[in-house]
Order: sequence, then structure tokens, then C-alpha cells
Amino acid sequence: MMMVLCFCVFDASAARKVLVVLSSDSKQYQISASRAGALIDQGSESEVVLKLLSQLKKSDYDMLSKDDICLAVGAKAALSAARNLDQSVPLVYSMVPNPGMLGLDTRPRTTGISADVPPLVQFELMRRAQGTTRTVGVLYRSSSQRSMDLLGLARDQLPAGWELKGVDLDEHGSDAKGVRALIDLRVDFAWMISDPKVYSAATVKALLIASIRNKMRVFAFSPQVVKAGALIGIGVDPGAQGDQAGKLVLRVQRLGIDVVGAQPISAPDPDIAINQMVAKRIGAVISKILLNEADFLYE
Repeated sequence: MMMVLCFCVFDASAARKVLVVLSSDSKQYQISASRAGALIDQGSESEVVLKLLSQLKKSDYDMLSKDDICLAVGAKAALSAARNLDQSVPLVYSMVPNPGMLGLDTRPRTTGISADVPPLVQFELMRRAQGTTRTVGVLYRSSSQRSMDLLGLARDQLPAGWELKGVDLDEHGSDAKGVRALIDLRVDFAWMISDPKVYSAATVKALLIASIRNKMRVFAFSPQVVKAGALIGIGVDPGAQGDQAGKLVLRVQRLGIDVVGAQPISAPDPDIAINQMVAKRIGAVISKILLNEADFLYE
């Protein structure tokens, strides 16, 4: 893949650099990086350089000074930058789930856009998809810090009168048995949390097949999983993340990282994905209002 170098330099001796590092050449990362780069290009006199992590050398990090900025797109790029950048260089990240778990909240002069969608937003979509929702079931692993963090946050944000019922896969002999235990809970929604230690491709497949057979609603963590057979779910818009990251870089340039602060910024409004074929098969009725709001509608 050829990455485009975008130079917007009015005074090469004075222009600040923005190094944009992509975790991979995936379409989502490319969209986010290009949108961020375009905004930075329009709003500053910086030299903007886009590079894939696989093509990056330590010297690329070393060329940056405290007046420059590194924008990391994706978790792998953010981890690489955090480990290799001089700590005086501001680091901005985007498309990064659970930045605290990656230790980005402890690196000085670091801020960014979290790819996590708050549980409260997801619960609200469940309510809109099924107004009588009161019970939510979730597969998790007690051995995974990601799982435990998400469950703690979910309990804090759970709507009044709702109940969260968990199935710990670590306590079952297989993921298939864990899926069976979740089905047996007879919850209104099965909530798929974005924890790779919980959901392998096989676990996703097992849950989706079981949900169709047992007419259980599944709320998924990505449009791809909704397309594969979940009823409804959310996704992060890479373009919106890129826009927000680009604006954040410009703020850091204008005000300084110490003024902007180091707290992760919540993701923009998520994309909504709905599978109408699944809705018909399990007897779920989605309102026309919600259908019209869907960014991804599979019919």
C-alpha cells in the first residue's frame, strides 16, 4: 500500500510536524487518518506525514520535538508511540478502545479519542429496540481486566429497574456451555461486550446461531457482527473519529497539551446497525423511527 505524504509548509524552518501513525492499512484506519490529516492541513502550517506502523523506524519518532505532535490511529500505533516517543512529545490517539487499560492515561502529555461507546448509550438503544427491556445478559471472563472494567461501568450506568446477569466463561468447560447458560437465563437482550478475550470467531458464531434458534435478541459491538446475525448493535464511525482527532491536534497546537488536558474524550455518536432479516426470524419489531436512524440496515 502506498501512503500519501501531505506537506503543507509555509516556512519549513518554523513549521511544526505532525506524524500520523496507522496501526495497519485497514480501511477504517485509512479513513480516520485521512480525515484527521485533512483538518490539520487546513487548520495549521504543519507538515503532516502519514506512515504505517509496519514502515516506521525509531528515527521517525526521534525526529519529533516537544513542539511537534504524534497522532496514533489504533491501539497498536498508540502503544508503539507511547513506548518509543520522547515523553516531551505530545501524543494524541484515536480509534483506541479502553485507553486506560493500555496505560495511555499514565503517559504524560497524552490525550485522545476513546473508541468505547458508554454502556448507557448501548442500553438506551436496547430500550428503543424493545421498550419492555428489563434484563440484560452478558458473557464475560473474570480473568480479563477488560471484562471486569466494562461490567463495573455497566452496573454504574444500568437504568433503574434493569438487571444485569453475567455468565463467567472461566467457570464453564467450554464457550459453548457458556452460551447455553446465557440462553437459559431468558434475558431480554444478550449484550456482547467488546472484549477479545471473550469473543473469538467461534464464540460469536455459537452465540448468533443459538440466538436465532432460541429467538433471543443480541446487541453486538460492531456492524459486522450485526450483519452476521445479531439483531442490533453499534459501531465507531472512523470518519467522525478522524475529524475529532484532527480538531484535538489543532487544539493542542493552539493551547498546549497541558491546557487541553489528558483525559480521554468520548467517541462521537456511534453508528447504528440493524438486521431486519434477523428481526423477522425472531419476531422482533423495530420502530420505523429507529430503522430510519440506522447507518447500516441489513434487509
